[in-house]
Amino acid sequence: MTLATLLLVALTVGQVGEETPPPASPAPAAVDTLSAPPLMPTPDPCPEEAEALYTRGFDAFTRGKDREAARAFDQVLEMCPQHPHATELGRLAKARLVPGAKLARAAAAPVNPVNGERRSGGATASLMVVQTLHGATQGILLCAIAECSSQGYATSAMLAAGLGATSSALLAQGGITSGQAAAVNSGTVWGLWFGISSIYGFDMNEERALATAMIGGLAFTGVGALVASTVQPTSGQVSMVNSGGLWTGIVTALFLSSYNDVDTEKMFIAGMAASSAGILGLSFLAQDLPVSRGRILLIDAGGVLGGLLGASTMFMFTQNDEDAILFSAGLGAVGGLALVTYLTRDFDGPALPQAVLTPAIMGRNGAGLAMAGRF
Repeated sequence: MTLATLLLVALTVGQVGEETPPPASPAPAAVDTLSAPPLMPTPDPCPEEAEALYTRGFDAFTRGKDREAARAFDQVLEMCPQHPHATELGRLAKARLVPGAKLARAAAAPVNPVNGERRSGGATASLMVVQTLHGATQGILLCAIAECSSQGYATSAMLAAGLGATSSALLAQGGITSGQAAAVNSGTVWGLWFGISSIYGFDMNEERALATAMIGGLAFTGVGALVASTVQPTSGQVSMVNSGGLWTGIVTALFLSSYNDVDTEKMFIAGMAASSAGILGLSFLAQDLPVSRGRILLIDAGGVLGGLLGASTMFMFTQNDEDAILFSAGLGAVGGLALVTYLTRDFDGPALPQAVLTPAIMGRNGAGLAMAGRF
């Protein structure tokens, strides 16, 4: 072996011996053990009777029956004082029973976007009352056609009245405005009136006359319900249309009655035609002419006073001329309607500011005036 070979072997052995072992992995740090947080005490569950009362009270609360809801929540708290929601809802229900809260709720009630009127319980009540009477009338007419016994009349009227009340309740579900209720009720009244007028105008026999009155009431009630759901008129518009049909029929009857050669059949037919023209004409006019119910009542009063004034004035001059008195009454009614319509032209305008001036004591023995008002 040469000297070079010995040196090479020695260097190789030295490098292998100097190799350092890999560093050992660090020992894992000691982890402190955490204790579980204390649990909150769970209230005892309420009995099933209390939960049923709570559900009943909550339903009453959502429907606006605050007195019933407050009573139910009080009963829940008597049975289960730890109930999580009955205390707060009971407090809210009692707060809504305060008169001021009722006024605030009424002021914040949703307004019909079409006619600007608010839905009210009074409108629903008026609809149910009139339609219940309408149902009873329909039952009596039906029994008259079928020639029922006395018990049959009572049964038919009672069942038909219940049907009318149920139908009106379904129609008013969700709330209606006074204008919508007036539209349906006016349709009922006009239908019965046209049916009765047709009896005298066309000289119908008894059964046909009763059937005509029934069909007229039902048909015009349906028309009124259609108008209420589609056009959604205001109470002032409905009053305007009703007054148009009423006064055109009355004035026509008064003028025709002043002629001796006009018989009853022709007078009823002419009255129906005039009332129909008045209803249709003012129906189109009411769409573009906003008017309140109060103004229409004043105009109606003007027509009544004008008719009485015309009749009494002619009676003082003629005394026994009935034709002249009737003609003068019709002329006076037209004049009264026209005059009050003109005088109340600003009746539905915006209210003027109200201001009050009162004497006041100022500082340092001074005096002055204080003004308070609504602008």
